[in-house]
Amino acid sequence: MLTNSPNNFSAFAGKTTQFCGFEDEQICGFYQEDNRTDSLDWTRGSGSTPSDDTGPSTDHTCGNNFGHYMYVEATRTQRNPKALLTSPHFRGMDDQCVEFFYHMYGRHIGTLNVFSYVDDAELSPLWRAYGNQGNVWSTARMTIPRHVAKKGYKVVFEAALLQTGYQGDIAIDDFRVTDGKCVRPTRDASQIDPRRQRRRERRSQPGDDGGAV
Repeated sequence: MLTNSPNNFSAFAGKTTQFCGFEDEQICGFYQEDNRTDSLDWTRGSGSTPSDDTGPSTDHTCGNNFGHYMYVEATRTQRNPKALLTSPHFRGMDDQCVEFFYHMYGRHIGTLNVFSYVDDAELSPLWRAYGNQGNVWSTARMTIPRHVAKKGYKVVFEAALLQTGYQGDIAIDDFRVTDGKCVRPTRDASQIDPRRQRRRERRSQPGDDGGAV
């Protein structure tokens, strides 16, 4: 399990631009929740994930086998298989835009949930995607409202896997926070049909937007 103290990483400035491509072994201050709240771990990976016909073959930042990303390996051996990854603490004076790339490819893809977390409050849903999204990196953008940004918040990624098979790896890369509302916020993403999947895969090239929803 990757662990980092959340108290050592904080971001607050009049002008905010925070980026993480997970190239640093410290993964920019992201940290795992303990096993009392989840049953799986996010792993820092490069190249392909271990299982065939699921997961990315390269990262999004570099588009090669040397760049890194975070992913959850699908398994059929866990009960309630989910993994939580929490960002550093962010604050801002106004609305902020959270953006990242995600990869959800395989016959047994579950759900990627994204939440905001303020102090000891309940997790607030921001966005979700479920089902096979094709063998591409896709982008997601969501606006953090001003009142949340001023209080300070964290972003929590929850990969909720299915127990029906191993072809369900979920990955994220290139996380970014910037000031202002998102210009093109994305809707929740549902499973795509095979024809649309093939079109997205043909359009997608390493390092591009990867078929944004």
